[in-house]
Amino acid sequence: MQQSSTDLAEIFEEWLGDPENSSNSLSFAGALELDERDELPAAGIDQVRAFGFNRYFVPERLGGDLRAAEDILMLTRVIARRDMNVAVSESTQVWMMLAWIGGDAEQQEKYAATVLRGGVVPCLAYSEPGHGADLAANRFTAAPDAGQYVLTGEKWPINRGRTSTHVVLLGITGDEDTPAKRQQSMFLVDRSEVISGQVTGVPRVPTYGLRGCDISGVAFEGARVEASARLGAEGEGLELALRGLLITRTFCTGLSLGTGDTMLRTVAEFLSDRVLYDGPADEIPYVTESLANAYLSLLVAECESLVAMRGLHLYTEQFSIWGNLAKVQVARLVDFNSKVLARTLGARYFLRAAEHVGTFQKMLRDGAVVSVFDGSEPVCLDSIALQLPALAKAHGHDPDEDWRPLYDLRADLPPFEPDRVSVFGRGRDATFASLPALTDRLAALSPSAGCDGQRLAVLRERAAELRDELDALLARVQEVRRWAAAQPPTRPSASAKSTPPRLIRVAEELSNLHAKVAALGVWLFNRDHLGGFFAEGEWLQAALDRRQVHQYDAGDLDPSTAARLFDRMNAQRADNEFFSVRPVRMAAPGSSEAGPERGSAAA
Repeated sequence: MQQSSTDLAEIFEEWLGDPENSSNSLSFAGALELDERDELPAAGIDQVRAFGFNRYFVPERLGGDLRAAEDILMLTRVIARRDMNVAVSESTQVWMMLAWIGGDAEQQEKYAATVLRGGVVPCLAYSEPGHGADLAANRFTAAPDAGQYVLTGEKWPINRGRTSTHVVLLGITGDEDTPAKRQQSMFLVDRSEVISGQVTGVPRVPTYGLRGCDISGVAFEGARVEASARLGAEGEGLELALRGLLITRTFCTGLSLGTGDTMLRTVAEFLSDRVLYDGPADEIPYVTESLANAYLSLLVAECESLVAMRGLHLYTEQFSIWGNLAKVQVARLVDFNSKVLARTLGARYFLRAAEHVGTFQKMLRDGAVVSVFDGSEPVCLDSIALQLPALAKAHGHDPDEDWRPLYDLRADLPPFEPDRVSVFGRGRDATFASLPALTDRLAALSPSAGCDGQRLAVLRERAAELRDELDALLARVQEVRRWAAAQPPTRPSASAKSTPPRLIRVAEELSNLHAKVAALGVWLFNRDHLGGFFAEGEWLQAALDRRQVHQYDAGDLDPSTAARLFDRMNAQRADNEFFSVRPVRMAAPGSSEAGPERGSAAA
């Protein structure tokens, strides 16, 4: 029987030990100290590497342990809940995946062996100082010369720019007659194999969060490399870059889940011990409801993430829309939580020291980066908006399918094949396509002790509203486009980016719907085995009742629902489990990390 992703997460938890134990390499106290010094968390990185984290980015067919996309999600979540500096520093391993997307068989064998030997520190060098997210405007050159390439230019700001061993970059290989979208090629440069010229690090820059990360740059000056450093064909660079980003944007959800868990756990623990007005602070109704709502948002975020991971296996070609939807909505759920939890925590949130719940503030600062990197929220929403006409055209023409593999967390999946990701999914999105079947399945449910007829009736009503809202949103796409085309120009503009803000608004509302449908699907296909709190569906009703699923206000929750969510959150906290729809054990309280005598966990 194959090891599940939850089993793997629990093994990794045990390997890293309790982050409350200050002697562990990835402890909260140690992370704060290093963060105050803007210092790279080397010991924590070493402990993660000793586990064999790098192996989970190499496909099994190439000798690695990349079996399930959810494995990467859960491993990332385990690290991020301890220290985002470590998670972000080591998750650059994912960029070697571009070799599995664009490399030939020889390149894949070479880079797989390199990663599996360990010690590889990749960086993604797309951004340039003057162009930001506008990759088509890049000026870095990769001049062909006698069967080799000469690389010249600077990439900044990027993660691990100075300390990388391998650089994935875009360089101009075309000339002025080459179409703009075909001018750049992708290269995976092993810095130890540069034939001549110079490759130097660009100094680090101070950052709001991730203060221990190497956010810097890398400069190439006449650096000559073999032609075998190029991935894919000449001119294919931008396409490969976008394909890779669709995968990594999806994996970013693990970072949000990890930071979201620690922020809620830290605030809940502090307020449960805090005595105010003659009782525990968490028994103040406003505090109880705030914590309950934050817990609910994490459950929805997890559902969206888990369904996306399964979709990477089953519907890989559809991620040109899906990956963007997942990244935007999961980050929004956690970011909104952070603001509410900061307000609930009060003045202590503003104090950095450990004794003043400094871990919460660090997680708030570090977690904010998820909505910025691998394509900021506006970039992701613009990408969705550009594909809305295709989504609207395809809507209602989806074939009947068995949706169990997408939603049933026990169902087997085919191998994850990242090379199947496409930059244009032709308007297909399995989550939206499944909604009619989900409403039919909901209609066929019988009342049970925990989920009576009244709740089923409300859930059916909410599911019908989701269908109506989806239909209405996609109908608005053509209306918005016609409206935008009819508007006279308000002022001259040289910008090539002309997406109407009203279309961006549709993209935002679709991301909200997407998470709700994912939560409904996970509930319908797992309630028979997860049981209890999950199966009763009170949490799902509360999520579907939200107008925008990531937003909530005081007084939104029924007091009895708030109490149930609050009690469930505290039960998982007391049982030392992740805040999750399913039981996932954390490292035992006070436990120490695994020592070198145990060797690699992946061996």
